[in-house]
Amino acid sequence: MSITAEAPGPAPAGVLAETLAAVRGLAETLWSARSDAELVEVVGRVQQLTSALAAVEAGALAEADARDLAKQQLHYGSTGDWLTHTAGLRRGHGKRRVVRARALTGPLARTLRGLVDGTVSPEQADLIVSAVEDLPSGELVRARGEKTLVRQAAHLDASDLARAGRHLAEVVDPDTTDRRLEAALAREERAAHHGRYLSISTDRAGGVRLRGRGTAEDGALLLAALLPLTCPPPAPHTTTDQTPRKDQPDPRDHRDPRDHGARLWDALVGTAQHSLDTQLPPETHATPARLLITLDHHTLTTDLHTAGVNTRVGTTADGTDLPPDTLRRLACDAEIIPAVLGSHREVLDLGRLRRPVTAPIWTALVIRDRHCTFPACHRPPLMCHAHHIVHWADGGATTLDNLALLCGHHHRTIHHTPWEIRLNPTDRQPEFKPPSTLGTTPEWIRYRPRTR
Repeated sequence: MSITAEAPGPAPAGVLAETLAAVRGLAETLWSARSDAELVEVVGRVQQLTSALAAVEAGALAEADARDLAKQQLHYGSTGDWLTHTAGLRRGHGKRRVVRARALTGPLARTLRGLVDGTVSPEQADLIVSAVEDLPSGELVRARGEKTLVRQAAHLDASDLARAGRHLAEVVDPDTTDRRLEAALAREERAAHHGRYLSISTDRAGGVRLRGRGTAEDGALLLAALLPLTCPPPAPHTTTDQTPRKDQPDPRDHRDPRDHGARLWDALVGTAQHSLDTQLPPETHATPARLLITLDHHTLTTDLHTAGVNTRVGTTADGTDLPPDTLRRLACDAEIIPAVLGSHREVLDLGRLRRPVTAPIWTALVIRDRHCTFPACHRPPLMCHAHHIVHWADGGATTLDNLALLCGHHHRTIHHTPWEIRLNPTDRQPEFKPPSTLGTTPEWIRYRPRTR
């Protein structure tokens, strides 16, 4: 059945043609002459326009598909083939957008409204369509699932929304989820393990290129070993009269010029060299690399070693989900710091190693915050600092209730800009108040809205 047409109005093609002409004219704008506020607003408006256009496309595309115009009049193999060719997409992407259009003009009207309002991006809409499709066929369950994801899309990026989508069934239909979730994770882990490989080949330009893949467990262990070695090297001590030449880096500048990829490469090479030189793993910060695993209280009390199919996954400090089989294996031969969290992620109990632990408060902080707590930042703990909410100079104590994880950039932001930070008085989680100069209402937030 075709979509019912609304009352006659301005010709959509004409409106779009005028809009297109106006937007094309903006491409000649001298952006260097525009103010900071205008540049920020322009980028935001472009995202809203992109989302609104995706909503318009969905309506027109669903109707064209219902009429089978691509086959009957344009002689393409399908509506997806037509869109792939017309939009210059990758093969298969046109079909995906047709599926999105059908869903948005059908049961997922709330997602369509989010596109129109600019709170849902086209990529997020694809994720919502896919996640809802994976839910049981009950209409009420799927409606609850869509509502949950649309609400989260307003403050999550697509990567975080994809993670939320993978756990959506746990929220809207927990009774039928556990067995299917563990089976899927086990299949994925087995496939990743069987497909593991590492290759080192020349790039024919004087260097080498590394390629590889492995399991989530492999990745978590590699990151746990390498990330501590990516910290910037200490700056050499210099006096104020040691001014470098213009063609040399300033040794008084404590910033590390390497990007994250270069740091990670140097950490890998350094680990290999140290292993060859000493046959021992390198040490950093006087503490060997450890893998922090966070489990909820229910999982712990059901006994990790005997839990069956209803056991939920554990999560590493960098957010990697690990299935129960992997956790049981790690518990046999890895050095694990267990922690029990309450309903608001407050630390109820913190396991400790027998050998001296130099930073138990840091460990508790990592388990509670998991990454930089500044809204929309997810840099891992090893790239973060422990920030005193009430500054040490002002009498602030070095306790969990006065600390928050902040990456280097956002640590400087809190110290040198009007942004404020506190722990929520109810659940003791960090939250922030932005300055009014950013065009936002100065109120305490935990998630940064993607749009104003």
